[in-house]
Amino acid sequence: MDFSFNEDQQLTRKMVREFAEAEIAPHSARLDEDQEFPFEIFRKLGELGLTGVVFPAEYGGSGLSMVDYAIVVEELARVDPGVALSVAAHNSLACNHIYLAGTEEQKQRYLVPLAKGEKIGTWSLTEPTAGSDAGGRRRGPRRTAIPTS
Repeated sequence: MDFSFNEDQQLTRKMVREFAEAEIAPHSARLDEDQEFPFEIFRKLGELGLTGVVFPAEYGGSGLSMVDYAIVVEELARVDPGVALSVAAHNSLACNHIYLAGTEEQKQRYLVPLAKGEKIGTWSLTEPTAGSDAGGRRRGPRRTAIPTS
């Protein structure tokens, strides 16, 4: 079995690497120091089709494979792990839930602008006794409200 990247995957790697080195690397230290989200960089990532890597074109995505997606995240992480993680969270946690479980109307309304990079997706996980530790969450009945006192 040949695990080499095909020609398109090699071109994707080259394109993302060149983008990351030219557009992200010069700002990476400042963004980290200032704890600033790179909105302009994210917009450009959307223009390149990287905010909807694996989603079909009908939903604003690039229609690439999971291997391509891994290449994208790896190349971004070479330069700025924070940007890579933001792209991964946007694609996997925010967009993917809509793609997998959303209605057609939700996909058109939310997924299309997310995949195009016109909107930024987020995902939240928290529990009063576990914070954002998914493994430490309480296994019991759901609460409908968090006590205020």
